[in-house]
Amino acid sequence: MFNSIKILLNRYKQIPPSTLRLISGVFLLNLVNGSFILILNIYLRKMGFADNQIGSFTSYRFLGVLLFAFPFGIFIKGKPLKPYFITASILIPFAAFLMIESVKMGNPFLIKLSFMSWGLGLMLYQVCTLPYLMRTTPKSVLSEAITLNFSVWSLAIIVTGISINILTKIESFSLFGITFPWDEYHIILLFIIISFSGFFLISSMKESKPRSSSSEFKSNFSTLLLDYDWFLIIKAIVPTMLIAIGAGLTIPYINLFFYSIFGMDSAQFGLLGSFASAMGFIALLLAPTLKRKYGYNISIILTQAIGIVLLIILVFTELFSTIEGIIFVAILAYIFRQPMMQVSSPITSELTMKYVGEKNQELISAVNSSIWSATWFVSAKIFQYLREMNFEYYKIFFLTAVMYSIGVVLYYFIIREYKQIKTLRKPAKYFEQIIIDD
Repeated sequence: MFNSIKILLNRYKQIPPSTLRLISGVFLLNLVNGSFILILNIYLRKMGFADNQIGSFTSYRFLGVLLFAFPFGIFIKGKPLKPYFITASILIPFAAFLMIESVKMGNPFLIKLSFMSWGLGLMLYQVCTLPYLMRTTPKSVLSEAITLNFSVWSLAIIVTGISINILTKIESFSLFGITFPWDEYHIILLFIIISFSGFFLISSMKESKPRSSSSEFKSNFSTLLLDYDWFLIIKAIVPTMLIAIGAGLTIPYINLFFYSIFGMDSAQFGLLGSFASAMGFIALLLAPTLKRKYGYNISIILTQAIGIVLLIILVFTELFSTIEGIIFVAILAYIFRQPMMQVSSPITSELTMKYVGEKNQELISAVNSSIWSATWFVSAKIFQYLREMNFEYYKIFFLTAVMYSIGVVLYYFIIREYKQIKTLRKPAKYFEQIIIDD
């Protein structure tokens, strides 16, 4: 067992320093994003905004990305990516500060503007990250690099969740003789200040030469239909789209579910989110080993199927919320669902990037970002509309389970086709290694 852990850690140590600087910088930016996911909606509710208004604000996070992610993915083909990471490291903290100030002032226009700016900052590094990793990371540790990139999100949730719980219990702090409460505003402000240090890490990273040649944006756009394998790309993005629609109906609002149904405040949900993310973080680190040992069917299909069952258990606790102790069923389902869904995230991303081939990788990264933003924009509007119609949470969240289920079935067919493609390309002596190497 200890030998296996040592081998696992040694593989992570082989990730290039420049890649580690990027991932560390992204972690610092994710401290802001994590605090938003955990307590921003609760902060908005406490400031007097209703669920339908929160859904409307959330949609603006994805509006800018919906408009710009796809052309941005075409634009960056063959171009250096570092300038866009640097821009994101500046834009995200500033947008976050504008957001908490505009909420404090109760200014809906500025809230929408800050949500849109935050979304654009997220788009810049999300679209660029996978192409950067594919460019700069040796194939021998590519799975580890992608996994580590995904895992820093969980690590950020762990840090922010524990910090929120501790700071809330401290209740207040003094600065220059003035006492401030550790409320949602000041907790998020603390993470905003810390996130500015991500700029220095990202500025110090190096970048490998792009694999494809650079060209003018007009040229890239005019040859769009000819330069890319659209049939492969469409097949790859359909399951992503379905899962993204479902996720957009649940993930941004799960804190409202616990707050509204079980009365769970920021401190309690912060700790719950932190613990669930710790489970997800451990699962993510084991993802490359899981994939190499059991292949894509176990590491994607089975894990997501278990996650879907746990989601159904979680959401239907709303129907039995008056039963004593039912909250613990919801908590356990939430905690164990997290690693089941997260462990497959880097594996599906790697599968998709390999499935579409090198020349399609910048575009598929942009398309995926566009899909998540477009579908979450639509999902936010659906959530807003359904809550205005007084739909219960469990009815809305059950749609997520349906979308997830269809997406997982489609991933099964992609895995099967990818294995067939690899079988045709590999010489006979490698046939028996397909499950391990794919």
